[in-house]
Amino acid sequence: MNNSINIAIAGATGYVGIQLLKILIKHPKAKIVYLCAKKSIGKKINSFDKTIKNKLPKISNVSKIKWNKINVIFTALPDGEAQKIASKIPKNIKLIDLSGDFRLNDHNQYKKWYGINFYNKSLINKSLYSITEFSKDLIKKKKIISCPGCYPTSVQLPLIPLLKAKLISTKNIIIDSKSGYSGAGKNIKKNIIIKIYIIQCPHTVLDRTNTW
Repeated sequence: MNNSINIAIAGATGYVGIQLLKILIKHPKAKIVYLCAKKSIGKKINSFDKTIKNKLPKISNVSKIKWNKINVIFTALPDGEAQKIASKIPKNIKLIDLSGDFRLNDHNQYKKWYGINFYNKSLINKSLYSITEFSKDLIKKKKIISCPGCYPTSVQLPLIPLLKAKLISTKNIIIDSKSGYSGAGKNIKKNIIIKIYIIQCPHTVLDRTNTW
């Protein structure tokens, strides 16, 4: 009996896509069926990262995916692209997005923060933005799963269990988060932007951004 999960990755050659692939190839149930990108069609994935030794499919375009061959598609694409794919896939395919496309419930707020219009408003009700460890039952009911970024994940994973167990007080929580160059993806940037967010619950938020 074959109980593997057949997977496609859109944006497989980017920084996030490569890191995702490295995780998935170690999972005994994950079978990589498609590695997709807009460029480098026909190339092998190890031409982007020599440490990947597994035998994997060559790079292809998303349009070449045979949807009856997969169960899940991961999207590691620029903002706005996952929405377009989500509008085309069959109902039985689950989409797991690593961009910011489905992190907001209000499409007007999406344009405010991302600078582009939300592609399909009806998709919002089909999506869930949450950390899987805290919403396993809800995830089963949604077609689109939106993965949180590094800040909310690093903060909530240790904090929520402590709060639920009432081991700490909510009166004076300080969150000091920093991100480095990897946030820029695979492209070389002239400047490195280090963002530092210091959040003191329940009211004070400081955003400090420095560029080198």
